[in-house]
Amino acid sequence: MTISQPGTVSARLGETAVRLRLSLAALMEIEQALGVSGLDALAARFRALTASDLSAVLTALLRAGGHEDADALAHTAAPTEAAQAVLACFDANLK
Repeated sequence: MTISQPGTVSARLGETAVRLRLSLAALMEIEQALGVSGLDALAARFRALTASDLSAVLTALLRAGGHEDADALAHTAAPTEAAQAVLACFDANLK
């Protein structure tokens, strides 16, 4: 996984190359989907993500990366690939 432009990480979900972007809009969408406010609360929530939570986070990052089919991509992703892509995006952008 690589950063191709600020805030954007390239990854693979199955056979599909995708871009995930951590933008302010994506963070707001993630906070709303997970019912948290702020990065500290988000970090705490990430320690106990459900499959639905992971899908919501992945969808927000894919949507911010420009994927119109973000929901479908997130719902068909393998759990380990989804988790790795989400972690890579946050890790690359919140250092």
